[in-house]
Amino acid sequence: MEPSALSEHLEGIRYLTPDALIWINKRLILAQTPAEPLGVLSEELLHSSQARPATHRYYNQTNDMFCLAAVLMESLIKNHCFANANKRTAAAAGYIFLLLNGYELTAPSDEFVDIMVGVATHEYSVEDLENWLAHWSRDFDAADLDGPNDYIAMFGHLTVKPAC
Repeated sequence: MEPSALSEHLEGIRYLTPDALIWINKRLILAQTPAEPLGVLSEELLHSSQARPATHRYYNQTNDMFCLAAVLMESLIKNHCFANANKRTAAAAGYIFLLLNGYELTAPSDEFVDIMVGVATHEYSVEDLENWLAHWSRDFDAADLDGPNDYIAMFGHLTVKPAC
């Protein structure tokens, strides 16, 4: 995978690409449940989920990272674009999206599971998820992700411009 295929930097926000979402899904399954089938069920739904934060940002004129992460996560869960691990992929994608954009999610893993399942079962709304993300996040210096380090090594070398 080309380094630039993992993240795109648009108007000061780093977005995960469809290739990055596929990579996350594959790594989660191989690490946690290797017997599960891998694959994308719908390229259209995957691209729709990937584009949802940028679309939501444009139409709602918001730069709220928790809102944008929540719509990405909800879309990945509801669109069910992968054969397996849709909720896990949504959780990891939201975590990485926030990290790339200056926030670290610090929630306990059991609460993370509960909120993901709750979004999938309609117990929690996207607004509930947004508020939960904001509650459990702290500032993170995303500039550290622009150079080689252990985190970035798991993606290969990610070339992005600093946020404006």
